[in-house]
Amino acid sequence: MEYGFSLRSYRLPLRTPLRTAHGMWTEREGLIIRLEDESGRAGYGEIAPIPVFGTETLAEAREICGKFGDKVDDEVFDAVAERFGCMRFALAAARATVARDRLILPDGARGGISDPALQSAASVPLTALLPAGKAALETLPSRLESGWLSFKWKVGVGDLDAELGLLDEVSALLPTYAKLRLDANGAWTRRQAEKWLARCGERPVEFVEQPVGPDDVDSLMGLAQDYPVKLALDESVVRLAEAREWQARGWPGVLVLKPALAGPLDEIATWAAKTGADVVLSSAIETALGRAAILQFALAHSALVRRSPGFGVGEVFGDRRWDGPIMGPVLDEGWVAAINPEELWNALA
Repeated sequence: MEYGFSLRSYRLPLRTPLRTAHGMWTEREGLIIRLEDESGRAGYGEIAPIPVFGTETLAEAREICGKFGDKVDDEVFDAVAERFGCMRFALAAARATVARDRLILPDGARGGISDPALQSAASVPLTALLPAGKAALETLPSRLESGWLSFKWKVGVGDLDAELGLLDEVSALLPTYAKLRLDANGAWTRRQAEKWLARCGERPVEFVEQPVGPDDVDSLMGLAQDYPVKLALDESVVRLAEAREWQARGWPGVLVLKPALAGPLDEIATWAAKTGADVVLSSAIETALGRAAILQFALAHSALVRRSPGFGVGEVFGDRRWDGPIMGPVLDEGWVAAINPEELWNALA
């Protein structure tokens, strides 16, 4: 099928800079693509790279898009190399929207072949992102009052002993039914990771994400085997191909995938359902457009939401158009339905 192709750039400041082990993040840049079929049906996708994670750069994405021209077909899209995961995610999302709209029947129902293995969820609990450092102690009580039950806390950004002390304070605030995920973004040495994992065994920690760098395969496998606390990979599995590689190594922990970086959602879902991979979907601080595409798909594929998705990122941009409606501790179709991709596209004109 041939599509009309166009794209627009965005550059949005973060309402509150995000402090991680990779440094301070103050703005988000990306591209919104638009496909239109011969009948005028339009689909949108978001290209939101994070080069420090090992994705393509924004310049690379622009260069490839520039070669498409204003008319392009499925064969050209399918030829995009696997390493360009952000582009492949956006193209697949836009094409899926066009294809879905083509299957709307006159009475408003949707046609197509029914997949008996596909199980949808009416709602899914989400995990909230806590700020790094002492700010987590200020944020956590209000999140608990709002009904959040799962939290992700960025660590590895300050003094190790001071953060371990904060872990005790954060843990003390959590009710027994709440879960805490720690994300070090690969900042620790193996010795530092061992100190943390020994402490975490006595705390309400669901898993520790990327304790050491993604290239230190031996340490990651060793830590996963030596400590009872479950570990998770993030920067190690930027693309789906890398998740498959770790699975083949016998990785016993969780695989945190950011779909906006990893590639087409249908490929992720097929792999997760087939292999039973212990997957967590996580935000790449994309806009509401990209987030809605991911969450709508996740609601329809239970294999992707066995664990709470990490999409409780809060009011990232301080702009309701780009953040979407306020997101509570439980996601349902109402949030997704409130996002109007065409409106966001027009805002970039």
